[in-house]
Amino acid sequence: MELSKRLHMVASMVEKGSTVADVGCDHGYVAIYLIQNGISPHVFAMDVNEGPLERAREHVEEYGLAAYIDVRLSDGLSGLPCRGGRPEADTLLAAGMGGRLTVKILEEGVDKLSGMRWVILQPQSEPWLVRKSLRNAGYFITDENMILEEGKYYAVMKAVNLGNLPDGFPAGRLKEEERFFFRNRPELSEEEWEQAGDRYGSWLLIRRHPVLFAYLKDCLHKNDSILNGITGLTEADGRPDKTGKRLTQLEEEQQLLKRLLTLYTE
Repeated sequence: MELSKRLHMVASMVEKGSTVADVGCDHGYVAIYLIQNGISPHVFAMDVNEGPLERAREHVEEYGLAAYIDVRLSDGLSGLPCRGGRPEADTLLAAGMGGRLTVKILEEGVDKLSGMRWVILQPQSEPWLVRKSLRNAGYFITDENMILEEGKYYAVMKAVNLGNLPDGFPAGRLKEEERFFFRNRPELSEEEWEQAGDRYGSWLLIRRHPVLFAYLKDCLHKNDSILNGITGLTEADGRPDKTGKRLTQLEEEQQLLKRLLTLYTE
């Protein structure tokens, strides 16, 4: 099974030997890839819609993997079975959904998430909401990646359950590495760094990810265009409050983007 660059980026985050709950599995391609490449011994391919699920079943049968991939109709994690009070998957994978829907899955599945170890998420929008939700669920982001595919930017994040850590996992060292980096940056306050990490990804910033660099520059240029379009608006336009707030918001975002881009000049 060949995956798109986006789905391959997501699948590459899965720990070898992990049993995966692929929520929003669509055609089942990631599940098939994980089994074929010996990454996962078993995958629960789940979707809330029968249409995509039927296509996933067809693909699983076509590749002869029905014994390894359990295709289930499920709203979020609701259809994931438990054994002995613990979910039968240790990893949640959810890719290609909006940020708010991803947060809904996390919040509604919090009981099962507490018994899992890994979460791998690739929200299509509002990733800052997802990162905040992960913190609230007791997860710590350990890795992030980003690609540009067919003119669109995609970011993926991997987080570990701080209440159910794998043996020997260096969560403390990673947390200290993150804190050390942001504590020793004069460009922004600690609170501003946290906000920047939520919005753009702490590990992408720490590692000066080249695709993030391109994304930040694109955001800067797009905001410039918007600012040029609204700067001349006045009360005569009938939208003074709304325009003023948007103008202030954009100007603050521009200042943040410029300061973040200085990381790449060091």
